[in-house]
Amino acid sequence: MTRSSSYCRTSKSASACCFLDLITFRNPVFRGSWSKDRSSLLDTMTQLPYAIDAETPLNPAELEVLKAQYEKEGDMVGVQTKFNYAWGLVKSNRRADQHLGVILLSEIFRTSPERRRECLYYLALGNYKLGNYSEARRYNDLLLEKEPANLQASNLRSLIDDKVAKEGLMGIAIISGVAVAAGVVGGVLLRNLGKKR
Repeated sequence: MTRSSSYCRTSKSASACCFLDLITFRNPVFRGSWSKDRSSLLDTMTQLPYAIDAETPLNPAELEVLKAQYEKEGDMVGVQTKFNYAWGLVKSNRRADQHLGVILLSEIFRTSPERRRECLYYLALGNYKLGNYSEARRYNDLLLEKEPANLQASNLRSLIDDKVAKEGLMGIAIISGVAVAAGVVGGVLLRNLGKKR
């Protein structure tokens, strides 16, 4: 039995239980059992999720637990608490949540040098979800400069490139459609002007 499940049976606080399970099992930074030794847990903490993980939002109760913990810590919020909440926000389907998550990750990036590696990737993911592909590429490329063999960052680079190419083709199609429509309207107007003379 894991520490989490025994804690949940003896704890009077359902939210504490939910938070413990969330951090232990749902958060990509803390996957693994409580029985792992410290070095193994630290190795697990340095693994990055694949981009698809950002597309699976937390359920509202889980996000609320992270928000409550973040707000409870107030001005003395810990880096890990802030990071967990930011990641939960980035995973959200709501654009405002994603934007706030990117802001929080940017703050962590500026103030916590030991978390910059993780923040580069999560900032790339957040900006990707927001449709800020140039920012996403910039953060992701910075990580790939330091870790060229990083599979998650390589995967994200492909997703960004595909999205940019797809939206570029759509942009060209839209511009072409507008040009054709303008040509048709212009032709009709010129023809009508020629008939009036």
